[in-house]
Amino acid sequence: MADQNSGIVRKQVGAEPLQNSAEKTMDEVGMEVRQLFEKGYGLLEKKQFDYAIEIFSAALDKEASFFECRMSLRAAQIRKNEKLGSIAKMAGAAANAHNMAQAKVAIARKNYLGAMSHAEKILSADPENSVGHRVIVNASQALNYPQTMISSLQILKKANPGDKDLTKELAAALEMLGDWDQAEEIMAKLAKVNPDDPVLQQAYKDTAAKATIYRGRYEATFKKDEEKSKGDGGASLSKIRTAEEALNDRINAMEERLQNEQENYKLGVDIAKVYVELKDFDRAFEYYDWVQRENQVSDSTIDKAIADAHEAKFNHDIGQFPEGSPEREGLEAERDEFLLRDCRERADRYPTMPEIRFELGERLFRVGEANEAIQAFQRAQNSPKHRLESLNYLGQCFMQRGLYDMALSQFEKALEEKGVFDEQKKELVYNLACVYEHQGRTQEALHHFKSIYEVDIQFRDVVQKVEAGYSDGT
Repeated sequence: MADQNSGIVRKQVGAEPLQNSAEKTMDEVGMEVRQLFEKGYGLLEKKQFDYAIEIFSAALDKEASFFECRMSLRAAQIRKNEKLGSIAKMAGAAANAHNMAQAKVAIARKNYLGAMSHAEKILSADPENSVGHRVIVNASQALNYPQTMISSLQILKKANPGDKDLTKELAAALEMLGDWDQAEEIMAKLAKVNPDDPVLQQAYKDTAAKATIYRGRYEATFKKDEEKSKGDGGASLSKIRTAEEALNDRINAMEERLQNEQENYKLGVDIAKVYVELKDFDRAFEYYDWVQRENQVSDSTIDKAIADAHEAKFNHDIGQFPEGSPEREGLEAERDEFLLRDCRERADRYPTMPEIRFELGERLFRVGEANEAIQAFQRAQNSPKHRLESLNYLGQCFMQRGLYDMALSQFEKALEEKGVFDEQKKELVYNLACVYEHQGRTQEALHHFKSIYEVDIQFRDVVQKVEAGYSDGT
């Protein structure tokens, strides 16, 4: 149990219903997740739906509570489905049986994050699948994701508008979110068309009473703020909440919740992550120390979160010094050495996790340790999620060693498995062309540089490469 006097768990009061939601906004997720989301959104706008779904799913694997990302994933699933023919839709639905079974098992075992992941695979093949949305609803309720719950309930209700239970569920979810007015309105309509249902009538009265109490509290709070604002010319009412204030509000709500869930180490990690966002690293590491001290189970996600916090602190400290200064260069070298050592330790601690091997390979590649990086990427390529990027890095490692025939083999293998001409494929084609250049095969190199030029003239230095090829008469 957490020590009440340790300063880690602090009692906070006055959180609004929305702040009690475990869902996160763009401002609350980490930089890596934000970058994945932005990449996925760009692909969605370009109508590259398959790859957008893959990227959004990767972001949600790292931060399942990121509501905006989940809704963008849903948009990609729906728009992809709209373009499919009837035969393709039938094939997708038939392939869903496995994911449906897995999702139901995950719910039964209370593995709610796993259930959400399987449900999204169901919805990627069939965005209106009732089983998939029901799993999302049940998992969201357990995880305290009211907005996600509401989005799936609305889709289920659209398919079954007369279902009273769905309507009551939707009202309850709106209460979780703090939208008492809409919850009361929905229940009033349902009670009106079912006057002989005593359970429903009582449910409506309960919702209406809660809405009245909430409105009374809101009006009292507003009146107090209005009186307070008279002394500062109304500045208090007109003040716009900053991102920092929003994060502090979220911490207050989470720390209040931790008072009642003192063995919820994931919540402790989530609080630490918010403190990292606020650049309050001392407080963040207090939480991480508490989690490590109290949690007796080895957890790779906690270890990675701590490593990310150290990296964020290094980057913050580095940013205090100008480019090229000895202090900045010293801190950058210290950061790279620390993070590489930490990643090696995690790779030894979790030898079967390919994502850590991939991270280790990236860090080794950056510091020029090609041989050791090759070993890491060779192991990481066994993971479907990391295969193409691992092959890409392997090719670059072999290029560093001057082993151009082996580099060529890696890029060709990756391109055989790559369909859409996205950023990843452009990089693979570019690296392949560079190998041809080093081998003196200028015609083949120019051919590949041109293929990139035709779809993205701004990619790296393809303009110079193509123009140089024409100038040489090739």
